[in-house]
Amino acid sequence: MHHHPKSPPFTPSTTAATTLSKDNSKCTPYIILAIFFFSLLFILSLLSTSASQSLLTIRRDPSLFPNRPLSLTKIPYGPTPPSIAYLISGSAGDSARILRLLLATYHPRNHYLLHLDLSAPQTERDRLAVTIHSVPIFRAAQNVDVIGKANYAYQRGSSTVTSTLHGASILLRLSSKWDWFISLSAGDYPLVTQDGNPELLFWAFFWI
Repeated sequence: MHHHPKSPPFTPSTTAATTLSKDNSKCTPYIILAIFFFSLLFILSLLSTSASQSLLTIRRDPSLFPNRPLSLTKIPYGPTPPSIAYLISGSAGDSARILRLLLATYHPRNHYLLHLDLSAPQTERDRLAVTIHSVPIFRAAQNVDVIGKANYAYQRGSSTVTSTLHGASILLRLSSKWDWFISLSAGDYPLVTQDGNPELLFWAFFWI
């Protein structure tokens, strides 16, 4: 008779151990991946925290980012330029030269009185007034006037002083808001403008 070797008896503990070892071998890669993933998240959180702390320690330059608004430096201004009253006189045929002198000395702050003496016809006086009224800046500023009817002749001698005083009185009636008075004839012309140096206008004229 042949005797067959007996197989070891089946025990539940042996089967359970085998099954557990197989399950552990299957779960190991997932556990490793999970550990790696959480480790990566932890490292990233540490890096972001350190970066934020380093940013918070940076201080702004007070000169570039002042805590309060900078005070504006006040620019000193000089005295207000004076307002000048001009009496510009001429004779027959002097309308063009009067206009030239008016344009050379004009400033909206000033006042101008234009006078053509009795030697000029009334039509020339009227044309001069119409020309003045047609210039927009003269019309807007309303600081240029023309004597509509001359009552004295423009002559050399004592009548010059009389005509100057008469013109100054008319300018005072038109406006008293001027500081200086200058009497000019159609043959005068300034060497400088009022914007350059207003004080020089008292002597910066020459005869043409």
